[in-house]
Amino acid sequence: MNTNSQTLKFVIAAAVMAGLAGLTSSLTKPTPIDDFANVGKPFFADFKDPNLATAVRVVAYNEDTASARVFTVQKKDGTWRIPSHHNYPADGEERLAKTARTLIGVTRGAVASRVAADHERFGVVDPLGEATDTLKGRGQRLTLMKESEIAVADLIIGKKLPEGDNRYYVRHPEEKETYITELDVDISTKFGDWVEADLLKLDRDDLTKLEARSTNVEGEVYSEVVDATLSRATSSDDWALGGLNEETEEVNKDDVTAMVNVIDNLKLSGVRRKPEYEGRTILQGDLGIALPPAAAQNPQMVRAVIKLVQNSLVSKGFEVYQNREANDIRLYAKAGELVASLKDGVQFHMSFGNQFEGSDDEIEIGGKTAKAEKSDSEQKPADPPGSEEASEEEEDENKKTKSRYLVVRASFSEDLLGPAPIAPIKPDVPEGVEVDDKGNVVKPAEVPVKTDDAAAADKAGDADKPADGEEKTVDADAAKSDEPTADAKKADDSAAEKKKDEPNLGDIYQRAIEKYRADLTKYGTDVKSREEKAEEGRTKVDELNDRFADWYYVITEEDFEKLRLNRDQLVKIKVKEESEEGADKAAAPTGDPAASILNSLPDGLKPAVPAKPAAPAKTDAPAEDAKTPAADAAKPEPAKPAPAKPDTESPAKPEPVKPNTEAPAKPAPAKSAPAEPKAATEEPAPAEKASPEPAKPAENSDAATEKPAATEGK
Repeated sequence: MNTNSQTLKFVIAAAVMAGLAGLTSSLTKPTPIDDFANVGKPFFADFKDPNLATAVRVVAYNEDTASARVFTVQKKDGTWRIPSHHNYPADGEERLAKTARTLIGVTRGAVASRVAADHERFGVVDPLGEATDTLKGRGQRLTLMKESEIAVADLIIGKKLPEGDNRYYVRHPEEKETYITELDVDISTKFGDWVEADLLKLDRDDLTKLEARSTNVEGEVYSEVVDATLSRATSSDDWALGGLNEETEEVNKDDVTAMVNVIDNLKLSGVRRKPEYEGRTILQGDLGIALPPAAAQNPQMVRAVIKLVQNSLVSKGFEVYQNREANDIRLYAKAGELVASLKDGVQFHMSFGNQFEGSDDEIEIGGKTAKAEKSDSEQKPADPPGSEEASEEEEDENKKTKSRYLVVRASFSEDLLGPAPIAPIKPDVPEGVEVDDKGNVVKPAEVPVKTDDAAAADKAGDADKPADGEEKTVDADAAKSDEPTADAKKADDSAAEKKKDEPNLGDIYQRAIEKYRADLTKYGTDVKSREEKAEEGRTKVDELNDRFADWYYVITEEDFEKLRLNRDQLVKIKVKEESEEGADKAAAPTGDPAASILNSLPDGLKPAVPAKPAAPAKTDAPAEDAKTPAADAAKPEPAKPAPAKPDTESPAKPEPVKPNTEAPAKPAPAKSAPAEPKAATEEPAPAEKASPEPAKPAENSDAATEKPAATEGK
């Protein structure tokens, strides 16, 4: 009995142990292979063609604001558009294609978790989920849809693994399992990432002219004023500013370079639709307002259209101008306009509106951009203690970005293509020149032409011939006289040479007509090329205005400040070099003020400066006659200028010697310096050998008595 009881106990214990072992084994054994059957398989096996997607939706969650941002791009009428942004075209085709390809062939990697409790840890909580128990760990959700908004691919993308490149935690929204997979993804919900952010899409090297304009409106008189103009011939030239004083001013190159950089890559921050009336845009490319046909004879409808535009754009900084006499209604920008001109004739008109501050959504799509100020009775009381956290939240909400409204349009100017080709002028046919039906010169037959002397000689020869039967005797002198003289030969040679030097009008005209034909061909080519360029420019302008037609834009205030520069900002005072400053100081008068005044007088008005006495010339031999003029002059004595004493042998009024015709010289005025003495051994030159010189008034009494004697014989 005891044995059986003991055995029973052992049997029961063994059964319990077996049960516990089985339970433990079932709880601790690995997941069956069926749970890992999806590893390595694509998430969306049926999605192989990215063109099947007609809509892309990206959802991002902001934990700081506890809000999800949904960005959708849809294909409508063959064009990808952004419904949340006034159906603005999504020009970022590369991003669209890349986003669609992101989910093609994405496979399930290793299983990271099989339970929902791990979703927050891996960042794969659905951002569109309604659960409010947690606001953290929400990922980005990318959905590709086809028509009827049927999802063909849908994936929640969580955190990126730190140890692997392009490896993320991901899960399907309808599954609990979290996988690790490799993705080449660049998901963005920013408006600028999905559109053509470069608004103008121009090349900076094509810019040739920048013109800042403002509008002047007085009553019904509307005019544009050019504030500043920058221009350059080619991209390698420096920008030149109109009206620049080059002596004291120079172009501020840094600000001009910053302006060109912004124009070259003007970033788009937001869009707005232009006002519409009866379903169509009424604002034209030139900012004119197109009235409906029925409004021409309906003043009430005209007022309705104007009111519509005012309600839409006046608050944005664009005023309505109406000229009733000319039936002209248009907008003008209160903050002015910048015109950027290209070498192909295309001009971009950037008209600037008001500045405003707003959040990202307010900048991109509009909305309430400012809160109305409350009256004193509505002022919020002081925050109680402990409310610092609430104040910080309000401060975050009040963080705004400064932006600026912008209207863009394009126009074409053929003047930017350069000077128009000038047609060549056909030369006239000179008198006496014969041309054929093609305009070429007809050369006359070559006929020997006799000179007048030769013709006379032939005639004389015929007269001198003897009659029949008579003999004519010619003496030697007569025969000799019949030969042409040297003068006659010279005359013949001169006539022949003269005829040879005379221009050939036929040859001149032939060269002129050939050049005209070449110029005419080039002119035709240039005209055709200019017409083709003009046609290309006009076509480009039409395409641009089609893109700009329905929209006006938002840019950053920072870009506006670089674009809208006045003349004072474009000019800076020229800094003189040190060498120039030194030259200015050297040129400044110094010392005695009286001397400075005298130095500033013209040469003809300056007083004569007494010259220093010349040193006596050295001689090889002493003078034999100390009483000769040269000897007397060897000892100069400073004396006051005195009139020359006439020589007793010379006429009472000596006549000045005629100057040499080969080297004429004007008589020099009297100088106070004494005459230079001649060497003691120098003899006066004979009159007939001396070259005539203009008579000079003697400065020394001794020299005055001897000079006329030297020329008396002449």
